Amino acid sequence: MALAALGLALSGCTGSSEEDPEAKATPQEKWAQSLCKALEPTTAAVSPPASDAAANAAESKKDIVEFLRTLRERLDSQAKVLADAGAPPEIDPAAYDQAKKSVVDGSKTLQGVIKRLKDADPKNSEQMQATLLQVGESLAESSSYQGPLAELSASDENLKKAFESDETCVSIMSS
Repeated sequence: MALAALGLALSGCTGSSEEDPEAKATPQEKWAQSLCKALEPTTAAVSPPASDAAANAAESKKDIVEFLRTLRERLDSQAKVLADAGAPPEIDPAAYDQAKKSVVDGSKTLQGVIKRLKDADPKNSEQMQATLLQVGESLAESSSYQGPLAELSASDENLKKAFESDETCVSIMSS
């Protein structure tokens, strides 16, 4: 009887149901949590400028350039967050390097689009139309990119699970 009581007393001391979930997190989960927390401010929705047929071309051009700059700045911020986070633990570093490269390439693409748009003369409607068509084509090529979390998830099943287990990561990936 005394042994049973001792066993009950000891079993109550071996663990708590209120353990910190982060204490049990895998290295990938800890890395994912930290990365997503740092990425979250760079992922807020950005609305494209309203297309108003009555607006003048110069004003429309300015609004589009500003929108594209905002997107480029976000990609630049994401590239910095990825670089600061370092490669995820126990994962092939090549996948991490590719995710960083994709973000940087996206930023460079946007910079090229911005330059073409800024160089277009809004008074020359044919030139503006041709430039906007090129801008649309450039953006369409990169529209399938879902971001570094999706790219990293595709590279490793454990990392995918780590992203899926974190509320912030899930929110980022679904936006």
